[in-house]
Amino acid sequence: MELIFEGQISAKALMESKQRKIETLIIQKDKRSRDIGYLKALASKNGIMIQTWSREEIDAYANSKSHGGILVKAHQRPQKPLPDQKLTGYLCMIDGVEDPYNLGSIARTLYASGCEALILKKRDWSTAEPTILKASAGAFERLPIYWIQNEEELVTYLKTIQIPLVIAHRDQAKSVYDYTFPKSFCLAIGGALRGLKATLIQNADQNLVLDYGREFRYALDTASVCSAISFEIVRQRRNHHEYQ
Repeated sequence: MELIFEGQISAKALMESKQRKIETLIIQKDKRSRDIGYLKALASKNGIMIQTWSREEIDAYANSKSHGGILVKAHQRPQKPLPDQKLTGYLCMIDGVEDPYNLGSIARTLYASGCEALILKKRDWSTAEPTILKASAGAFERLPIYWIQNEEELVTYLKTIQIPLVIAHRDQAKSVYDYTFPKSFCLAIGGALRGLKATLIQNADQNLVLDYGREFRYALDTASVCSAISFEIVRQRRNHHEYQ
């Protein structure tokens, strides 16, 4: 399936990351800048067709007016399974997120905080990929992503490579701020309404909870939980001189 991606940030992430097949770079006529020159050079280097269109042609073809005069025609990103080799570092499994803007925000947080891989359950995100990429400021394309059929697949993989599973789950939990994250682990976060599946809860090595600043009974949204935990991981890595 051919998709249309909009804007300089998305175009740069697509061409630098080389995660998918790219057909065409479209640039608005008479639009020049150092960034556009860089995109053209990337396209030429990688055998990507370059076309110049009028502003009116781009407006008619794009999904929004915030394209900045740049479009990219590219294919859907392949959904890679968990690799045979051992993954290390901070891995994060996200479940129960349906909104592409939220997934984009999560990908941005994970990439910025140094997460080594995002793990998602298989589903068809193809038509939403341009939205996810734009919402993530390109991070969705730069972040290694692996796709699983179900939770059992992830549990089996983690046991095989001997990496602990840490979950955001309130029952019998330790505060995020009292837990020392190991060098390699997988964090699993579920949706605010449905939470995590029983398979992950039953096989978790540690449950974690976020402390609130006041009495509040309701769960935070997934993107907020991901951000709070991810940057606590950054803080701990800095303190232990593991952050690069």
